[in-house]
Amino acid sequence: MTAPAPRRCRACRREIRELAGVGWECECGVVVCTDADCFVEYFKHVAGGEGTRCLTCGLVT
Repeated sequence: MTAPAPRRCRACRREIRELAGVGWECECGVVVCTDADCFVEYFKHVAGGEGTRCLTCGLVT
């Protein structure tokens, strides 16, 4: 059995090996590292910071 491929930040392509390295993840599969610049490239805080919108698929969580 093979190990799953490591996840990578969609913005900077850095490998994310641990759950603590995930800054934000959307149901559509977009994942970014904890770097703030990577977050703003793919996500946006909405509703006064109460929600987060994925700029790829539009989902608000």
